[in-house]
Amino acid sequence: MENLYEFDEEYRDTIATVDEKGKRIWVYPKKPGGHFHHRRIVVAIILLALLFGLPFVKVNGDPFMLIDVFDRKFIIFGIHLWPQDFHIVALSMISLVVFIVLFTVVFGRVWCGWACPQTIFMEMVFRKIEYWIEGDATKQRKLDKAPWDANKILKKGSKHFLFILISLLISHTFLSYIIGIEKLQAIVTQPPGENLLGFISLMVFTGLFYLVFSVLREQVCIALCPYGRLQGVFLGNSSIAVMYDWLRGEPRGRLRKGKVQADKGDCIDCKMCVHVCPTGIDIRNGTQLECVNCTACIDACDEVMVKIDKPKGLIRYSSYSAIKEGKKKIFTARVIGYSIVLTLLVSAVAFMLLTRSEIEATI
Repeated sequence: MENLYEFDEEYRDTIATVDEKGKRIWVYPKKPGGHFHHRRIVVAIILLALLFGLPFVKVNGDPFMLIDVFDRKFIIFGIHLWPQDFHIVALSMISLVVFIVLFTVVFGRVWCGWACPQTIFMEMVFRKIEYWIEGDATKQRKLDKAPWDANKILKKGSKHFLFILISLLISHTFLSYIIGIEKLQAIVTQPPGENLLGFISLMVFTGLFYLVFSVLREQVCIALCPYGRLQGVFLGNSSIAVMYDWLRGEPRGRLRKGKVQADKGDCIDCKMCVHVCPTGIDIRNGTQLECVNCTACIDACDEVMVKIDKPKGLIRYSSYSAIKEGKKKIFTARVIGYSIVLTLLVSAVAFMLLTRSEIEATI
């Protein structure tokens, strides 16, 4: 993507959470709020209810979802799949990958901001607890720098205790999708020695989830997630993403005596979009691999625009082409091509599922 406007492009060679010496910069995002954030809360509640509730859903006495790798038994939406159905599973996985590519080409990383379990748990569960116990970003930063007194021990201890409890709940839920709710109940209710492997698995998963949400945090999205790394390949000038309208916002100018300067753009360089970003980027630099499209910057900017009597949408869901050329084009040749391939794959999977036999034998 070509340069949007003139300024330092060092951000393209570095990430916002690592300094020049390679040391991690801890991110303290300001507590978000606003129209999009409230919608994300509703979506998160629905998805969390499904995640924790599906293991208890039965279809004809069997789990609705089960990925039992040990017994080579898979149940997807109530449909039993066995080792002889591996070609169906493989084709389904390919279809899923093509769908993800198509979805990303059109809507960017909207999955990351709205539906990814990492983002939902981090932003809607763990950070909410952090805000509740330690306060907003300024108070968190101050607490981390403070000496270890009774207040800091109480707050940090309470936070991490809750983090461990939630990690334990997540690990139990995760394992229930692999071994089933009945086997999980046996592990929980019986002494550890009777189900040693299951008990160890629960502890390992709990430790991993706690590590992810208390230490790694946004680094999972920035450095570890392969989907985030591949977005640069998938995205195009017509892809919809969280975008800063540089034509309207530049050149930036601070408020003078409570008024916006006439010769400046609508961006008053308040940096609220930077303060609320959970990955520590400046969205005004353009599309970056760290951006998970969480919309926190949109809500923050809209609030500022209302205060200075300017129209909302300086940062909004849009595309590079829509802002630069005023052309909103979703159905590009690339999108049409992926759509045709996906339709063929889904049709093939549906045909195989409808025509497969319950028993297959080779003599």
